[in-house]
Amino acid sequence: MKTERMMTGRGLKSFAWVLTTLAMALTSTGCGDECVDAFDCRDQGVPAEGQRYACVENKCELTPIPVPDAGTETDAGTGTDAGTSTDAGTTTDAGTTTDAGTGTDAGTSTDAGTTTDAGTTTDAGTSTDAGTETDAGTNDPCDTATYDPKLGTLQLQTGFVAGEAATLPSEAGPVGVTPGPTYSLYTVVSKDSVGPHALYSLGTWPQVALGTSPLFDVAAPSDRGPSASLFLSPFVGTDGQRVLTGYTKSGGGFPGSVGVYDSAAPSSPTYVSAPSNFSAGVVPGAFLINGGGLDTVAAGLAVYALKTDVTPYTSLKVGTLPPETGGSGFTAVSTNGVAMLGYYSDDTFLNMGRAVAPAVIAQALSSGTPFAVADAPALDVGSNFVAASGHGDGVSVLRGDYVPPAYNFAGTDVSRFAFTVTNAGATVSVGARQPVLVYADQCTRVTGLTAIGADLLVGVDDKNGARLVRIQAAQ
Repeated sequence: MKTERMMTGRGLKSFAWVLTTLAMALTSTGCGDECVDAFDCRDQGVPAEGQRYACVENKCELTPIPVPDAGTETDAGTGTDAGTSTDAGTTTDAGTTTDAGTGTDAGTSTDAGTTTDAGTTTDAGTSTDAGTETDAGTNDPCDTATYDPKLGTLQLQTGFVAGEAATLPSEAGPVGVTPGPTYSLYTVVSKDSVGPHALYSLGTWPQVALGTSPLFDVAAPSDRGPSASLFLSPFVGTDGQRVLTGYTKSGGGFPGSVGVYDSAAPSSPTYVSAPSNFSAGVVPGAFLINGGGLDTVAAGLAVYALKTDVTPYTSLKVGTLPPETGGSGFTAVSTNGVAMLGYYSDDTFLNMGRAVAPAVIAQALSSGTPFAVADAPALDVGSNFVAASGHGDGVSVLRGDYVPPAYNFAGTDVSRFAFTVTNAGATVSVGARQPVLVYADQCTRVTGLTAIGADLLVGVDDKNGARLVRIQAAQ
């Protein structure tokens, strides 16, 4: 399985995250709008540090998180908001009558040498003034936290070790890795919402370096140009020869396309209509795509397959999502062929995942008769999750949730679920959750998960920069 989530370098943080990830639940809010309020943007993925999602003109966009100001109890966004009598810049705020430079400050009529002079209780540098213990920018625990060179403040759990690590180039977007034994990396680089959006080589692990020229244009020819605003899908999938990317656009059903770059025919990429394409995985002879349709096959939110073992490629629906499905979900494939297929549940308001056996998938690919995802055993995740990847004979997920009122994502851990396959590949059982990495705080965040052979490649970002870390089973 080669489904990537959120994995980006710092260069992509300067524009809206929706360019590199869609909402975890691609649901319509009416008339093709992406959102009606900030709550609709809660599933956009992990925002860039210092930013949060807001609904701007019915689109989810990243906006700066306001720096807490003096008088934060009635801060921006409340009834006494910025610009009002009790908020920032007003009569009781920093820079007011009791602040540095005001009527009772140093250099005024009660000047240096008087009882209310510099260094007194109402002057600059006191407990209520700017730059004091209660001021913005002070007492940040991340400033004094201890950072491991590879994992930052993340805590590695029993049974796993941190292998090689490599700096993630600032331009990099989602990352894909070939099956091996030589692991070639690919990424999508995007200048802004109107492009260009292109696939690049990222070198061979662990020698990670951005290629000097693009391999192919992610956007179909009809969607290129200054008037085309695209939302890049958060995956780069590869079977070793072919690389899959995707994007959507604003509008009813979130129209979009997936593109396939074939290293054996690099000048002849394939583009296929794929509305609401959100996640993808690789199984023998096909790409699995969780979305709203594929090519001429339009059956609403479901699991589709783009068969690559025939020429030209063919499309079919292979999996029916449960009735409670309110949006697309995650896709991850283990080394023993089990596909974790996900959906956003309108019953639980969480992302759900079910483990579909390899023989069930193979039968659907050959017969054209879809299986019911609800018939497969569920992963007992125990919370929401916002990323998933194959991890040996199982999958790993990034657990956490979106915390009100801004609904910024707060991670808790990366956990693994082992799959056991029996009955000639027709039956799968799901093991108990096994923590891999645990958040000690929010100073270091996981930005993506992808498989690298039987191991897990984790995107990590903190004040020391963005990097990739290979997590291996302890021997």
